[in-house]
Amino acid sequence: MMTMNEKLKTMREKAGLRQGQIADYLGVTQTFISKVETGERNLTVDQLESVVNLYGYSLAAFADMEQEAHPIQFAFRAQDIGQDDLRAISDIGKIAINSRFMTKMLEGSNVG
Repeated sequence: MMTMNEKLKTMREKAGLRQGQIADYLGVTQTFISKVETGERNLTVDQLESVVNLYGYSLAAFADMEQEAHPIQFAFRAQDIGQDDLRAISDIGKIAINSRFMTKMLEGSNVG
């Protein structure tokens, strides 16, 4: 079972992002992200939600320590991904999260 900090690092690496990019996205330093990934520091709830949305997870799904980390895979054409790009990806992640939630809700209802 992965710890939360290990899961964050794994997700970032699988998404092909650098610590500095996540730091810029959250408005913190790369050193802070490094310390988060080693368990020396913690993200705020808002920061954690922003990061997991970027990877296409809900906060509840991410907190499930039994669930393996499988972030949304990105295919970048640009050499460098900036904050605006990451915000757009996060917004798309939120849409994916909501879509999965709505699908589960509709499958569980007797409507239709």
